[in-house]
Amino acid sequence: MSSKESCPVVNIPCNLGKRHGITAAWFTEDKISVTAYSNQLLQSVNNRSPVNAPVKVTHLAPTFILDEPILRSLVSECSNVFLNLQVVKSSSPAASIDYLKISRTYRSAIRACLEKLEDLITNTKPRDLEQYQNYVTIFYSVEYIWHLVEILIVDSNSATAVVPNLLEWVQYHFPTANRMATELLQQGRDVDSNEEYWGVVKGLIIQGQIQVARALLRLHTKSEMVCFEVAEQILQTMPIYSAYGGLSVPKFKSQWQYWSANARSKIDAGILAAEPDLEEIVKLVVGDRQTWTKQCRYATSWFEYFPGYLFYTESTCKYYELGTFANTWLSQCISTGGMNATYKYLDKIILSVMENNLPQVLHNIQNICDNKWFLTHLVDLLYHCGQLTLSTGGTEDQDAEKLFRESLLYDFGTLLMSRNASLWEVGLDYLEFSSTEGLGAREALLARIPIRNEKQALKLISAAKKNNFPAVESEICKVLVKRNLANRLYGNALEWAIRSRDSFYVTAVANIFLEHYCNTGEIMCEDVIANVGAKMFCSPRLIFLVKYYDFRQFYRERSFAQAAELLINLLDSKITPSYFWPSLLADTIPLLEFKEPVIPTKETYTILHHLEWDLVPMIEKRKEQLKGAKTAAQQQQGQQQSQQMDTDEGDDNNQTLNAKFAPNLLNNCTDDLVKLLRLACTRNLARAFIIENTVAD
Repeated sequence: MSSKESCPVVNIPCNLGKRHGITAAWFTEDKISVTAYSNQLLQSVNNRSPVNAPVKVTHLAPTFILDEPILRSLVSECSNVFLNLQVVKSSSPAASIDYLKISRTYRSAIRACLEKLEDLITNTKPRDLEQYQNYVTIFYSVEYIWHLVEILIVDSNSATAVVPNLLEWVQYHFPTANRMATELLQQGRDVDSNEEYWGVVKGLIIQGQIQVARALLRLHTKSEMVCFEVAEQILQTMPIYSAYGGLSVPKFKSQWQYWSANARSKIDAGILAAEPDLEEIVKLVVGDRQTWTKQCRYATSWFEYFPGYLFYTESTCKYYELGTFANTWLSQCISTGGMNATYKYLDKIILSVMENNLPQVLHNIQNICDNKWFLTHLVDLLYHCGQLTLSTGGTEDQDAEKLFRESLLYDFGTLLMSRNASLWEVGLDYLEFSSTEGLGAREALLARIPIRNEKQALKLISAAKKNNFPAVESEICKVLVKRNLANRLYGNALEWAIRSRDSFYVTAVANIFLEHYCNTGEIMCEDVIANVGAKMFCSPRLIFLVKYYDFRQFYRERSFAQAAELLINLLDSKITPSYFWPSLLADTIPLLEFKEPVIPTKETYTILHHLEWDLVPMIEKRKEQLKGAKTAAQQQQGQQQSQQMDTDEGDDNNQTLNAKFAPNLLNNCTDDLVKLLRLACTRNLARAFIIENTVAD
C-alpha cells in the first residue's frame, strides 16, 4: 500500500547531480525522468559545471508486479470474467445480469491468488520474502475494499440491510473467533477451562454471532447459576431487526428500548456481578459505550468492531447514515486512545466507502501498488451495474463516467501490452472495449511486442488476422525474415518473406538463393522452393528462382527437351537478374552439344541474341572496371578457370548427358565463356539445320 509512512528510497547514480542537484519531469503518465540540474543564476561562474560534462537521464517507474506468475494467473483468470461481462452487455444491453455474482467471481479469484501466495511464503520461503509479503498485503487490502463495495454499492439490497451485510463482512475477514469457537464446541463440556474461552465468547458477541455465543455459554460448568440464566434470557429475548420481518422501524426501536432498559436494570442490580466476564458481555450487548471503548484497544483496525457496535446500537442504520456513525465511532476510538492500531491508508479507503464518497474511494484506490488492476475492474463493474456515480448524474456526467472507464481500460490494456510479452493477449481484450484511441493502439502495440520464438510469432499473426491488421502481420514476418537470415536459416527466411507478401523482402531473400548458386553451383533449401507453388507470383525474382529450380529438375530427370524449352523461356522472360546471365547462358552449353539437337535453330538464335546483347556488354563493362586492378592471384585463378572450361568443352556427347553446371563460370564473365557459347551455338545450328531441312522418306 502506498503511504507517506513507507515511501521507497531510490539511489540515482549521478555524480553531477550530487554536486548541483537534480530536477524531475513527467515522461509518461507513470514514469518520471530525473536528471542533473544546476541553477546558474544562484551560482558563480567558477562553480558552474563544464559544458562537456556527461549528463545522465534516469527514468523512474513503479514496479510491474503482474510479472509474478501467481499474479499473472490472477490477471488471466479475471480477464475472462471481464470479457464475458463485456460480451453479454454488448450483445444484449437489456439483459438481466447478476452483477453480485460477477463481483463474487472476482473476489474468488483474488482469494485463490492470496492462498497461493501464502503457500509460497510458508512452504518454499522465496528469496524475495518481503516482496511476496507485500503482495499479500496489497491483495488482502484489495479484497477488503472490494467486498465492502460489493455489499454496500453493488448489492441492490444494501440500502435496507446495511448492518447484517457489515457483520458478514467482518466475520469473513476476521475469522479467528469463529474458528476457535468451532474447536471449543467440538471439545464439549468444561470448555471454560480453556484460557481463550472468554475471549472467544467476547469475539463472537462483538461480531454479532449471538447464537454461537449462547451455545458456548451453555457449555460453561456454571451455566446453571442464576447469572448465566439471566444472561441467557437477555440474549434470547434480544430483538433483532430485519428489513423483511414485517416490523416497522419505530416499533422495533420501541421494543429495543424496552429490552435494553430491562437488561440494564439487571446489570445495575448486580445480578451478573458474580461473573465479571459475563457481565461485560451483557454490557456489550446492550451497547454500553464505556465497555465498547475499552474493547477498542484489542482491535487491529478501527472498523473491526464497528459493525458489532452498530448492531447493538443502531441496527436500523441505512447506507446514507453509515458515514455519520462511522466518523463518530472513529472519533470515539481515537479520542479515548482505545484504538491500538495506527490509522492506515486502508482505513482511509474503508471510511470513504462507508461515507458513500465514491469519487474519493476511486481516487485513493489509484495509489494501491497493483498497476491499477483493482481500479480498472472495479470501475468497469460499477459502470455496467449503473453505480458509477462520480457527480450529480446529468448527461454530461454520464459521458464523463464513460470516458473515465474507457481511459482506465486504455491505460491498463496498453500497460499489459507494453510491459509483459506474456500478457499481450489479455491487453488486446481490454483495449478492444476501450475508446477509439484504444482500438488504434492495439495495432501499434501488437507490432511492437518482442518476438521470442516462432510459436509466439504465430500467435501474434493469428491475433493480427483476427483483428484485421494486415500491416502488423507483414511486420512480424519481416522481423522473422531478418532473424532467420542472421541465423543463416535461409529456408525459413524465404517462407516468412513469402508470408509477409512484401515484394522487397521476397526479392532480397531470392537474391541470396540465386547468388549462393552463382558462388557454389548449388541451390539451397530445395524442399522449400519445391513447395512455393502459386505464392511465387508475389515477386518476379521468386518466379525466376522457382522456374530455374524446375529447369534443374527437368535436367536431372533427363527431360532435356522440357529443360531446354524452360531455359529459353527464362532467357526471354525479362526477369533474369543481370548477375545471373553468365550462369543462365552457361547452362545452355550442355544442351547445345547434343548429337540430336534439343534446341531448334530459332531458339539457338535467341541464345546468340542474349549472348551478344546481355553477356558481352557485361563482360566489356567488367573489363573496364577491373582494368589495372587484377592481382597475380586473380590471374592464376583465371588460368584455372580456363583449363576447367577447356576440359568441359572436350567431353563427348555421352558425357554431356551428365554434364555438371560449372560453378567456376558463374562468378566470372570471361571471353572464354563467350567463345564456348558461340562455338556450341554454331555446332548446334549446323546439326539443327541438317535435321530441320531433311525431307523424310
